[in-house]
Amino acid sequence: MKTKTSNIIKLSYFDKLSMTALFSNIKFVIAFIIILSNYQIIKLNAQTLKPFVIATAGGYASNTNGSLSFTIGETVTPTFQNGNTILTHGFQQPFQLNLNLKAYLQGYYLNTTGLMENVLYNQGVTAFAGTECDTIQIQLREANAPYNIAYTTSKVIPTNGQISLNGLSQIGQSYYIVIKHRNTVETWSANPVTMNEITSYDFTAAANKAFGNNQIEVNPGVWAFYSGDINQDENVDLLDLSTLETDVSNFAFGYFATDINGDGNVDLLDSPVMETNINGFVFSNHP
Repeated sequence: MKTKTSNIIKLSYFDKLSMTALFSNIKFVIAFIIILSNYQIIKLNAQTLKPFVIATAGGYASNTNGSLSFTIGETVTPTFQNGNTILTHGFQQPFQLNLNLKAYLQGYYLNTTGLMENVLYNQGVTAFAGTECDTIQIQLREANAPYNIAYTTSKVIPTNGQISLNGLSQIGQSYYIVIKHRNTVETWSANPVTMNEITSYDFTAAANKAFGNNQIEVNPGVWAFYSGDINQDENVDLLDLSTLETDVSNFAFGYFATDINGDGNVDLLDSPVMETNINGFVFSNHP
């Protein structure tokens, strides 16, 4: 009787490991080939992070001392804001504001060109002619009394009146936009403006873009902030005129607020704008 011989090959433990590694490498190569053959339709997208609350529920509250944004059902992530300072951690991140503004200053506006004077050059502040008009202060004020300042910065406004700034704010919150300048009446936006990722506001488009329609038409359909508030008491009056007349008598030139038209000299050419605004009882109109 013949004995049937088995053809089964017994593998050692180390042989099994080698075979497993081999098949794993083969699978990797096949997968890599498939990816290469389809590379035109494969695209990996990086994660995009937005700088605001990631939460299922929550809210925002503020008072004269600061503001607090919070989430419900998430990790405890408070944010404290006071003036220009925001303290945040966890899911909450401060919102980087992008605000685009357009404004003109009456005395500096040239209706022949539709631009403002290159004041900083004319007054000897900069060495070369350019597109710099003058420095203004921009404030964001809370929508409700007492209208505390939530953010403030100073920027050089170009001769075309268009200025952009970045800063910390709360997305979806509304603020009055306030513009201050060394010889201009303080001017507020007509209403609180809601801050989005990119926010634009054009004061020059209409008188009613300013609170109380407090602007003057310098060209058909073009509006500007009133000039002449030299002492910054929110009125254009005889106190400002007295300061102007003194500088005229002293033949002042250079960086002077009394240089109403921004040509670098304080002279009789600066008087008409101020006198017109005095007779018009111009003052700063705001909440």
